[in-house]
Amino acid sequence: MIRTNSIVFKFSMQMTVILVILLSILVLSNIYSLEVVRSNALTSSRNTLALYQANIHNNFNNFSKDLIEVFDHNIDAAVNTAGMDESSRYFKVQQLKTNLQAKMAGGYASDGMFIRLSGELVLEQFNSRMESGDKLALVDFLNIHKFDTAPAAQSGEWKVFQIQGEYYMFKYITYSGVSFGTLVKADNLLSMVDRGANDQNRYVLSDAEGTILAANNISLNEADTTLESLTKQHQRSFLIVSEPIGEFGRMTNMVPKGGLFSGLQLIQWGIALLAVLSAIVVPLVLRFLTRDVLRPILELVKAAKAVEQGQLEYQIPQNTPYSLEFMKLFHALESMVSEIKDLKIQSYEEQIEISRAEIKYLQMQIRPHFFLNAISTITSLTYQNKNEEIRRLIHCLSEHLRYMFRGGLMEVTMEEEIRHTENYIRMQEIRYPDQIFFMIEIQEEARQVPIPQFMIQTFVENTFKHAMFVQEMLSIFIRVRIETRDGSPGVSIVIEDNGAGFTAEWLNSPETIQVTEDGGRVGIANIRKTLKLLYKRDNLLKLSNVESTGARVELWIPVNRLDQPILEGG
Repeated sequence: MIRTNSIVFKFSMQMTVILVILLSILVLSNIYSLEVVRSNALTSSRNTLALYQANIHNNFNNFSKDLIEVFDHNIDAAVNTAGMDESSRYFKVQQLKTNLQAKMAGGYASDGMFIRLSGELVLEQFNSRMESGDKLALVDFLNIHKFDTAPAAQSGEWKVFQIQGEYYMFKYITYSGVSFGTLVKADNLLSMVDRGANDQNRYVLSDAEGTILAANNISLNEADTTLESLTKQHQRSFLIVSEPIGEFGRMTNMVPKGGLFSGLQLIQWGIALLAVLSAIVVPLVLRFLTRDVLRPILELVKAAKAVEQGQLEYQIPQNTPYSLEFMKLFHALESMVSEIKDLKIQSYEEQIEISRAEIKYLQMQIRPHFFLNAISTITSLTYQNKNEEIRRLIHCLSEHLRYMFRGGLMEVTMEEEIRHTENYIRMQEIRYPDQIFFMIEIQEEARQVPIPQFMIQTFVENTFKHAMFVQEMLSIFIRVRIETRDGSPGVSIVIEDNGAGFTAEWLNSPETIQVTEDGGRVGIANIRKTLKLLYKRDNLLKLSNVESTGARVELWIPVNRLDQPILEGG
C-alpha cells in the first residue's frame, strides 16, 4: 500500500489533482443538472396529477349527482311497480327507461345507469362510448349480481368490479329491494381525464389494494397485475409519481427518463471522454517519472521490507538501468544485510547456549532434594534387617538416577514424568509405610505430550517435605487432561494434597520471597523460572489452597500440536 508521504503518492497527486478537480466540477454540475431536471419533472407531474385528480373527483361528483337525482325522482315509482298489474307495470317500466335515457343523454354522464326492480327486472341504459361487447357483459353481470342492502350500500360508496377482464367502478343505492346504480369503465375514466396528454405520458389507475384497473401507453404483461410489480419493473426507466384518488384508489404518472435527460447526454459524453484521456495521459507521465526515480526507490523499499521480515539473502538487482547514485545505495544495503545476518546468527547462538545452560543449572538445583533422605532411609532399614525393602528402595533409586542422567533432556513425555513420579512415591512408601495414599488420573491423549523434566515430581517432593507428618495419612491426587484455552491447545496438570497448604506469604507475592539456604523454596521458584524460559509466559503456574483439602498446584503447559517431538538439549 502506498503511504501518503511517499514519493509515488506525491508524484501521482501532483499529476492528477488538476484533472480530478476538473472532473469533479463537471460531475457535480452534471449531477446538479440531473437533479434540477428530475425535480422539475416531478413537480410538473405532481401538478398534472393534481389537475387530473380534481377532474376525476368532479366526474365522480357529477355521476353521483345524477344517481341521486334519478333515485329521488323515481324511487316511489320503482318501489310501487311490485304491486301493479301487468299493464300498469309495463307502462311504469317504460317511463323509468325513458327517465334513464334522458339522464344518460348529458355530455358528462357516466358509462351507464341501471335500476334493478324487486322482481329481478333490470333496467339499464349505457353511454354511446361503450362498445357492444362491454354492454352485453354488463347486462349479464347486472342480471345475476346481488347488490348489497347493507347501510354501506345505502350510502352509495364506489366499488370496483372486474367483468370479463375489464374493471368498472360502481355506485348504487338500495332501498326497499330496489337498487339504483351508475357505473364507469376504468379505461373510459382514464380517457376522459387524459384528453390533452401526449404520447409520452403514461398513467395508471389502481384500486386501494394496488390492483391495476387501467393504463395507457403501457403494454402490461401477465405478471403486471399490481402497481407495485409494474413500478418495480420500470423504476429504472421512469420517474414514478402517485397520488391518491379518494373514490377508488390511486392514480400514477410514469415519466420516461430518456426524454428528460436527453439534453444532458453531451455533457456526459464529455466527462467520459475526459476520464478516458486522463486514464491514458496520467500513466504515460508517471511512467517517465518512475523509470529513473520511483522504480529504484520501490526496489529499495521492497528489499527493506524483506529484511524486516527476516529474509537475509539479499542480492543487488542485475541488468537494470538504474543511476549511479542508486547503485551505490544497493551496494550499501547488501553490505548492511550481510553484517546483520552475521550478527543475528552470533546473537542467536549465544542466546541458545545461555538458555540451555540456565535450564541445566535450574534442573541441577531441583535434583539434590531427596538424596540425603534416601541414604538415611537405607541406613535405617539395614538396622532393621528389612532386606526386601532395601532392594526395592535401591531399585527405585536406580530408576530415579537413570531418569535424572538420561542425556540432558529438557523435555520428556507426560507418561515418563508420571512414571518417574510414581517411582518417587514408591520410595516414600518404603520410608513411610501405610501412611501414603495417592491417585493419578491421566487422559490417554495427554500421555505423549512433552513437558519439562521434573515438573510434577518437584511438587510431589515438596508435598512430602511440607505435608508429611508422623502417624498421619498423606493423600496426593494428580490429574492430567488435554484442554483448550483462548483457542490454543495445552495440557492441564492439577496436584492436590491434604496438608496445611501454602502460607499467605507464598500466595500473595511468591516472586518476592527469597530462597533459603537449605533449598526449602528453591523447587517452586525454579519451576516458575523454567516455565518462563521455555514458554516466555508468566501465568502458567497457579498456587492456591483448597478448603478442607490442602495445597493445590495448577500447571498449564502449552503445546503446538499433540504429536510434536520431544526437544533435546545440546
